[in-house]
Amino acid sequence: MPSVVRRVLWGLLAVLAVAVVWTVLVLLSVRSDLESAREQLVTAADAEDVTAARLRIAGARERLERADRRLAHPGPVLIGALPVVGRTVDAIADTTGATLAVVVSGQQLLAALPDPLMTEGRIDVAALREVARVAQGAADRTRGPVAQVEDVELGLVPDLVADGVLSARDRLRGAPAAFARTASAVSGLTGVLGADEPRSMLVMLQNNAELRGTGGVVTVFAQATARDGRLDIGAFRDVKDVADVSDEVTRVDAPDDYEALWGPFLANSTLWLNVNMTPDVPTASSVLADVAVASGLPRPDAVVWLDVPAIAALLGATGPVELPDGTGLTRENAVRTLLSDTYADAVDTAEGQAERRAALRAAADAVLGRLLSADGPQAPLSRLAGALADATAGGHVALWSDDPDEQRALVDGGLAGEVAAEGDDLSSVALQNFGGGNRQGNKLDYYARRQVTVRVVVGEDEAVVEQEIAVRNTAPPRGLPEYVAGEVSPGTSRNYLAVAVPAGATGVELGRAGSRLSAAVQPSGDHTVVTDGLEISPGATATWRLRYRLPVDQGRYRLRLFPQPLAVDSGLYVEIRAADGRELRGTGVEDGRLVISGPFTSRQVLEVEAVRPGLLERAVDGVRRFWNEPVRLP
Repeated sequence: MPSVVRRVLWGLLAVLAVAVVWTVLVLLSVRSDLESAREQLVTAADAEDVTAARLRIAGARERLERADRRLAHPGPVLIGALPVVGRTVDAIADTTGATLAVVVSGQQLLAALPDPLMTEGRIDVAALREVARVAQGAADRTRGPVAQVEDVELGLVPDLVADGVLSARDRLRGAPAAFARTASAVSGLTGVLGADEPRSMLVMLQNNAELRGTGGVVTVFAQATARDGRLDIGAFRDVKDVADVSDEVTRVDAPDDYEALWGPFLANSTLWLNVNMTPDVPTASSVLADVAVASGLPRPDAVVWLDVPAIAALLGATGPVELPDGTGLTRENAVRTLLSDTYADAVDTAEGQAERRAALRAAADAVLGRLLSADGPQAPLSRLAGALADATAGGHVALWSDDPDEQRALVDGGLAGEVAAEGDDLSSVALQNFGGGNRQGNKLDYYARRQVTVRVVVGEDEAVVEQEIAVRNTAPPRGLPEYVAGEVSPGTSRNYLAVAVPAGATGVELGRAGSRLSAAVQPSGDHTVVTDGLEISPGATATWRLRYRLPVDQGRYRLRLFPQPLAVDSGLYVEIRAADGRELRGTGVEDGRLVISGPFTSRQVLEVEAVRPGLLERAVDGVRRFWNEPVRLP
C-alpha cells in the first residue's frame, strides 16, 4: 500500500511538474503576444486615419486571441486552479480576457463608423444609429470582464505581472462608461441632425475675447436646418440685425435663479449679448430660444454653440481656408488672427469694427462651408472626430435640443455643456467681461491668463475645500486700439466673477487679496454661486480664495471639474489628500495624494475615499493586503 501511495504521489508531482513547465512556456509566449498587442494598440491610438487604426487593432486582437487560447491550455488551467499559487495565471488570464473584450468591442465600433463621416455634404444618420447600437452593446459586454479585473487578487503575484495588471486596470476602467457615453452622444446627435424630421437651429459663434459664462459674447449667428443628416447653414449675420438696444428690450421668462443672477444685466431679453452669462449651456439655450421668438425669429428646435478655438480645431481637420481679404486661416493662427490681429488692424470707427465682425463671419462661413460642402475635400473621420471630441470636452462646442429625450442623450453623452454638481463637489469659474467702463465694451480677455487651484482634505464626515482663482491681465498699458483696450481705462479689464459652490456646503468664505468679502450665496441650478466684481490693471494679477466645508459619506468624495472655454486655456492644479490618520484610496492616488496638474482643457470627474480602519480592522486589512496586493521588494 505505501508503494502505491508513493507511485500516486510521484505521478501527481510529475503531472504538476509538467504543468509548471508547460505554464512557464505558455506565459513566456503570452508575454510576447501581450507586448506586441500593446504596441499595436499604442500605434492605433496615434493613427492618422481610421483604416490604419482598424488594421492595427485587428493585429492587436489577433495576438490577444492567441494569448487567450494559450492560457486555456491544460497546464495553465491546472496551475490557475491552485490556491494562491494560481493567482499569477488568473491575473494574466482575467486581464487578457478583459482587454480582448474591450478591443473586440472597439473594433466593432470602428467597423460601424462611416468614413468619411460626410458624403456629398450629408451625414448617414442610419449609419450613426448603427454606431449608437454597437456602442451600447460594447458597454454592456465589457462591464463584466472589466469589473473582474478590478477584483483580481495580487498578493504574492510577481511585480512584473502585478504592475501590468494595475496599468491595465487604469486603462480599462473607463471603457464601459466611454462606450455608453458614445452611444448617448451619437443617439442625441442623430436626432439633432434631423433623422426623423427636419430640425431648425441657431448656430451661435462666441467671441472669447469678451467673456461670457459659456465662453464668449455672441456677435454673429446663423440660422440652419437639418434634414436627414444634411445640414444647411445660412450665412452668418451680425447679432445687431435682430437685437434691441438696452432701453428698448423685451424680456422673456427665465428660471428664477437665472433671473436673479443675470436678469439685472438684461440677460433674458432681446439684447441678446448677455443671454449666455450662465455657464450652463442648456439653461442659456432654453432662454435663447424664447429670446429668438421675441426678436421675430422662428423658435429653434436646437442650438449649436461654438467659439473661435472650435474653429481652430475644425481647421485642423478640414485644412486651412482663405478669408475674403486673402488672409490664410490655419489651426495654428486662427485664435490669434481672429481674437487679436483683426482688432489691431481694424480702424477705431463703426465702419472699421463692422469690417472686423465681417472677418469673424467670413471665418465661420469659410470653415463650416468647407466642412459641409458636397464637392469640397472631405475631412478624414479620425481627424474630424478627434477635433470635435477635444473641442466638446473643453466646452468649445455644445449642443442643445428642445426634445427632452434628445437633450437627455446629449447630456449623458457629454455634448450638452451642462454644469451640474449632481450631489458632488464642483469647480466652475465663470468670468464675465464688463466692458470698458462706459457703454462701450473691450476685448481684453484674449490677454487674460488664468490658474485654477483646488485643494481638498477629506475626512470621514466632511471635506475641507479651498479653491483659488488667479487671473493675470497681460494686456499692454498702451498701443491697443481703443475698441480693444476700452475707452475710460485703456488696458484695464473689468471682471464679474461667479464661482460655483456645492449646495450642501457650509462655512462658505470668499476672499480677495487677503480680505474676506461679504459675498452672498445664490442658487444656480442644483448648486449655488458666489460673485464679485473687480478691475484688473495691465500687468496686475487678482487672486480669489473660496473656502467651504462639504459633508461626505464615510470618506467618499467626488469632484466635478468644469473649464470655462477661453481663448488661452487656464492652468489647473488639484490636490486631494486624506485628513490626519486616514488613507486616501482611488484611481490616480500616489503617495497618499491625488494630484492633477496641467492645462484645464476638459471636464473631469475625480473620485476618492478616505478610510481609517480600527485596530482590529487594520490587523485584518494588513493580512488581506499581504495576500491580495502586490508586495514590493526593495
